[in-house]
Amino acid sequence: MEKLKWLILLLPFVLTGCWSQLELNERAFVAGIYVDKAANGDMEISLSFTLPNRLVPGDLGGAGSSGKPYTIQSATGKSITEAYKKIQATLTRNISWGHTRIIIISEEMAREGIEDILEFVIREPSLNINQTILIAPGKAKEIEELTPIFERFPSFIPISFTQRKVTLDTTSKNFLEVDNGDMIVGLLSKKYMKMLSEGGKEGLFVSPGEMALFRNYKMVGKLDTKIGRGAFWLRNLIKGTEVTIKSPTDQKLVSLLVTAAHTKIRPSKNEPFTFNVDVTSQANISESQSNVNLSNEKDVAQLERTAERQIRNRIEASIMASQDVKADVFQFGEYLSWYKPKIWKGVKENWPEVYHQKAKINVRLDLQIKRLGAENNPFWIKEKNS
Repeated sequence: MEKLKWLILLLPFVLTGCWSQLELNERAFVAGIYVDKAANGDMEISLSFTLPNRLVPGDLGGAGSSGKPYTIQSATGKSITEAYKKIQATLTRNISWGHTRIIIISEEMAREGIEDILEFVIREPSLNINQTILIAPGKAKEIEELTPIFERFPSFIPISFTQRKVTLDTTSKNFLEVDNGDMIVGLLSKKYMKMLSEGGKEGLFVSPGEMALFRNYKMVGKLDTKIGRGAFWLRNLIKGTEVTIKSPTDQKLVSLLVTAAHTKIRPSKNEPFTFNVDVTSQANISESQSNVNLSNEKDVAQLERTAERQIRNRIEASIMASQDVKADVFQFGEYLSWYKPKIWKGVKENWPEVYHQKAKINVRLDLQIKRLGAENNPFWIKEKNS
């Protein structure tokens, strides 16, 4: 009798089906948002949609189709809402933002400012503020034209770059957490090349590129790929990354795999606009083309100091580049406000100029090589000496 009572109570929930207001077959799922500048000065919004009716091959019981399982729809407007409502008017399903994972903004649009884009993200309740933001040269929507060789959807390609830490994973949340709108964002690279997988046809190839520097929500500069790696250390995103250096013995290459890294930033106790950046890291040797004797502790220590100098130079170069454009993308001002609020209160309004002219950053790096690999020295050295 007790079991029957519980069954009666649960029956309405079992029979109601989907709990949301819209059934799945009434939704158009947005995978990515592309923002470009329209010819008339308005915003051009392009939405990438997955096509559920093409996700299941026909021989497996679905409707099936040989076409692509995705599409892109574009419209212009003075705001994102105006543009996407025009797209909605042409669709047979209701736009759903729940699966949106990336926003790609053209460089032209980024230089004008992205406040309106962030405003839309904040106010749209179904949009996750943790979606990735990337910048693209030329038209952002052209990214959807690339050939997704390993993935099913083009938007998954740039997302994978951030997941594998080959470009910065900057999100809308990162922008919203800072007061000054200063941020560093991954910048994609585009080129056309012949694709072997497509029978030699020319196609769009997208890869990680430079870094975009933002000041007050506007793109104001770039870091090249090499210097941009310093930003990974400052953002604590360097774990699992390869660092290749020149051996101090013969200038040949030695590759290190960073297994652990931590960066701590603190204002100096005595000097108000001096900051100490302390980086501690551990690495393994993954490959050596050098004759450096890895069995000798002094040689290994010398290799560690060489790696420290190279990494320090990259970090310092990335900081100097941000100071040149007065963009505090690594949020040194935030650290000053936390640890020295009285000093911060006096310079807050003029911080871009203070950061540009007076801020001094001391970078101290401690790298330890923990593992040398299966063999201390390259096998060809053993053969030569035997």
